[in-house]
This record gives sequence, C-alpha cells and structure tokens, in this order.
Amino acid sequence: MSTLMKEVGADDCEPIAPAPTLNSPDPLVAARERRFLALRAAEGLWKDRTDIPKDGVEAQEQLRSEWH
Repeated sequence: MSTLMKEVGADDCEPIAPAPTLNSPDPLVAARERRFLALRAAEGLWKDRTDIPKDGVEAQEQLRSEWH
C-alpha cells in the first residue's frame, strides 16, 4: 500500500495518510470514486476566508468581473 507524503524538508518526508484504494473494476465507478476523493480533499478549502463571498455564484461573478 502506498502512502501520501507531506514534504517536510529537502530530503525528509513524513506520511500523512494512507493512499486511498479504488475498489471497483468498473472504470466508470472508479472514475466516480476518484472524483469523490478529490472533492473530499478540497472540501472546506476556503471556508475560513473572509475576503470572498460564501455564495459560489457570487464569488464566480466577482472573479469574472475582474477579467473585463
């Protein structure tokens, strides 16, 4: 079983969690599991930020307004 690593120094790494295993031989189910794991890893990424709106649509519109 492989392990996810957290970079500590130039040559030092410490394990932070076991790597997830995908249990399905069906490629569609495996793809769904990979997407779910990626979303779970990003969950709450910006939860403590106060400089952006909590509403996702409003935040996206704010970003788009900066492009024009």
